[in-house]
Amino acid sequence: MSILTVIQAVLIATIAVGFSGGLLAWRERPKPGAVPLTVLMAGQCWWSSTLLFRIRASGMQEKIFWTDVAWIGVAILPVAWLFFSVSYTGYTKYLQTRYVVLASIIPALTIIFGLTNDVHHLLYTDSILVYSGGETIIDRASGPWFWVTAYYTYLLGLLGAIPLLSFVSSDLSIFRLQSVALLTGLFVPWVTNVLHLLGALPTSGIDPTPIAFSLSAALFLGALTRFQLFRTNPAPLHPARQLLFEQMEDGLVVLDANDNVVEMNDQAAAAVDQHPVEILGQPIEDAIPQLPVPEEMQAQSGRTILRPDGGTSSFDVSVSEIRDTHGRTTGCVLSLHEISEYLRHQQRLEVLNRVFRHNVRTNAQVILSQIEYLSTNNSERHARIAEENMLEINEFSDKIRTILDVFNRGRTESQPVQLGLIVRDALAELSDTYPEASIQYDGCTRQIYVDSVFDEVFHNTVENALEHNTNPDPTVQIDVDCEGDTAHVVVADNGPGIDKEELALFEDGTETPLKHGSGLGLALIAWGIEFAGGTVSIDSDSTGVTVSFEIPILSPRE
Repeated sequence: MSILTVIQAVLIATIAVGFSGGLLAWRERPKPGAVPLTVLMAGQCWWSSTLLFRIRASGMQEKIFWTDVAWIGVAILPVAWLFFSVSYTGYTKYLQTRYVVLASIIPALTIIFGLTNDVHHLLYTDSILVYSGGETIIDRASGPWFWVTAYYTYLLGLLGAIPLLSFVSSDLSIFRLQSVALLTGLFVPWVTNVLHLLGALPTSGIDPTPIAFSLSAALFLGALTRFQLFRTNPAPLHPARQLLFEQMEDGLVVLDANDNVVEMNDQAAAAVDQHPVEILGQPIEDAIPQLPVPEEMQAQSGRTILRPDGGTSSFDVSVSEIRDTHGRTTGCVLSLHEISEYLRHQQRLEVLNRVFRHNVRTNAQVILSQIEYLSTNNSERHARIAEENMLEINEFSDKIRTILDVFNRGRTESQPVQLGLIVRDALAELSDTYPEASIQYDGCTRQIYVDSVFDEVFHNTVENALEHNTNPDPTVQIDVDCEGDTAHVVVADNGPGIDKEELALFEDGTETPLKHGSGLGLALIAWGIEFAGGTVSIDSDSTGVTVSFEIPILSPRE
């Protein structure tokens, strides 16, 4: 039995196995990699079939024909392998038409040049018949495009192998078995082809690469059946990691070993108010100058707080090192966890605690001292002092209830209320309470709605302007401008102004033990307008106070 007879028998088996594998892969559509693997098996069957016909052909032209049309199968194999690999491993962003077209340019030219080789001789420069062992084979001299195709095939094979290599050491055994089977199915024909081109195989001038594909087809078939290639595969892993990186609530900034920013998600870009393109590649001290370098963050005690310039948000920054399999640090990840609301809650509690301890305790001590005096002395003056302090505690209690109500309403869905109704109700009540004051109002010409929380904010602002106004002719001017989608409300008085310490909450965003207010009126304004989605600014001097609000206009509730 001649070697060519053996080769023909093996080729028939290769076609049968390849056809079975392709059929199984086709039935798994639309699972990741099913279509490319079907195309790969079809290309292998085509190449093996044309080689079988070429061996059986007797004339020169017939053998040339089967050699030329074989390039159809040869050319599609590397493209099919590459896109099977990226689909199977989950790199779906590369499964786009432009990438398929780009990768198919050289294979398409190869098919064209193969079918028209007699015109240009780019694939083969010469063809002769050789008689060996009683058999006739064709020997063709390789042209320049032959080597272009060969090197390009090896390149796509390597690119397709890279994603699979990461699963050879997977913790999931089924992924290890699948990737080993697929990589072996690649390397066997790859090595076989290299040895053939080097003339190291005794195959009578016949390229045995299609025969090597019989083992590849068997391995792919085994991966399909024994290793559940399309039943359990890693395709979701890469998109899931990318999805987690992009959609998690925390901002993530990835640094290399030299503290350069190499990746960041949208949340981190929004936190520092910069586009990723402006930051990527920069050292962290240039990209986010408000942050110390990771080494300093790890060395310092306590938490690292990031407050980007020009913003009102605060972020708790933690550092997680990235290590390779040898334990060497290759970079780190900075996690930016927004704690703005936590800090605001903490600051509110500190203000409430400070006011409660100071005001209530002071009033209670005064009341106790007056009661002690009254127990032995009948003094109308001391009784009045005790009564005044009790009234202050009662007023303080009402203010606390109002603040708690604002907090509760701030946690619920916005309730639109007519701004004009808020102003009219407040002015009607306060005009009766302070009849000696002059309250002037320049309102909005159209009916608009704002968050109901603004009711307490506006009432408290006007009440403060009247209550603390020591001018013999107290005046409060209220102006409302409702142009666009924002309402501008200004409350101005001609009182004595506000002490610097009282404005700490507005100027610094927080209070300190040495710089704080004495009551809750301004705190209610600051917190309430925040819950209403607006902003407030206060200008104060010896001639009066101007409080300016900007608050979003809401749609009326149906």
